Amino acid sequence: MVKPRFAVLVAAGALAALPVPAAAQPATNPAAVAAATCSDHPNQAAAQRAADTRDPDGDGLFCESLPCPCLGPGGGSGGQPPTPAPAPVEPTNPSCSKPLGVQRIAFSAIRYPNIRAHFRAALARGWPRTLVLNRPGADARRDRLLRGVATRPGFDRDEYPPAVGRGRGKGLAGGSQPRGWKADVRHVESSENRSHGSSLGGKLRRFCNGTRFRYSFF
Repeated sequence: MVKPRFAVLVAAGALAALPVPAAAQPATNPAAVAAATCSDHPNQAAAQRAADTRDPDGDGLFCESLPCPCLGPGGGSGGQPPTPAPAPVEPTNPSCSKPLGVQRIAFSAIRYPNIRAHFRAALARGWPRTLVLNRPGADARRDRLLRGVATRPGFDRDEYPPAVGRGRGKGLAGGSQPRGWKADVRHVESSENRSHGSSLGGKLRRFCNGTRFRYSFF
């Protein structure tokens, strides 16, 4: 018969022999350790999908200060589609005007004698007096026209009609790719030609495309 004290000692020894489990270690969450900031994302939708930044107000929206496209709560995967950026608002008061009549654009015949001579010669060759303001595509029309015209030191290649007055209107749409590239060309001293071009641009600035105008010399 086993004595009670001996049985207790045997049981205690058996318990001591059992392996002791290691202390639980806190799980490491790499995402939590390396949390992103809003500046790591290009827009709010990207931050919402990643869901790796802080949500201070707890409303489920991340990085609300970032620009759209945007996503609502739960938009990290399979959520609602991004909110499109608002369309630009057209100005209600345009900075240009489009008068009904033909606008007279006046230049000094003394200051621009060669421009005036070219203008009169171009009219004699059949180019129209009344022009239509047409800024879009002006550079392409000019480049196409001057592609085969040789340059001369100290001179520019003056165009009539000017590039901003071709492509629209009777007699102004000659040539395609781009439309209206054809015009009359004459070599004019660079200083005179560039001064006239700057003056023309300033006088036309207040008018909208589609305005009819004509040169006038005094």
